[in-house]
Order: sequence, then structure tokens, then C-alpha cells
Amino acid sequence: MNNNEKKWTPKRICAILIIIFLVLLYVVTLIVAIINPDDGGRLFALCLFATVVVPIVAYLYIWMYTKVTGKKTIASVPEIKPDTANIKDDREAGGING
Repeated sequence: MNNNEKKWTPKRICAILIIIFLVLLYVVTLIVAIINPDDGGRLFALCLFATVVVPIVAYLYIWMYTKVTGKKTIASVPEIKPDTANIKDDREAGGING
């Protein structure tokens, strides 16, 4: 293992905590559905809601971190700059819009 694989970054810790939270939520829902079927449907709806909302909220936190600190993260939007030299070459060769 090199140093990058051993490094525990806040992003990695947050991802692991979210995974643990979702797995525990599913296990608790399964146990409650077996013990008391009346509450199982309500908890299943909560599981579905959390499965969608928790990753979205985590992404939004990472995106806000990018905006506040100016650092690039997985939520950073890459800048797209048009390559005007290739566009001119294509037009001259009769390619795009030629």
C-alpha cells in the first residue's frame, strides 16, 4: 500500500459513515418488519427516502465545501473552453458548417 491508500481524508470518512448509516437503516427496517409487520411499511418508506436523500445531501455538502474553500472536489464542475483553432480548421476543410 502506498501513502494515498492509507490516508483517511474527511471525504472518505464521510462516505464510510453514510454507507454505515444506510446499511444500519436497512438492517433495522428488516428486523422491525420481522418483529412487528405493522411498522415495517413505514420504515421501508423511510429507507427509500433516506436512500435517495442522504447521498444528495452529502453531494450538496461537498459542493458547498468546494464553493467556500475554492478547492476542487468530486463535485467541482469542470470548465469547458472551446477550441477555436479546431473550429476554424474544420470550416476551412469543409467540415462543420462548411
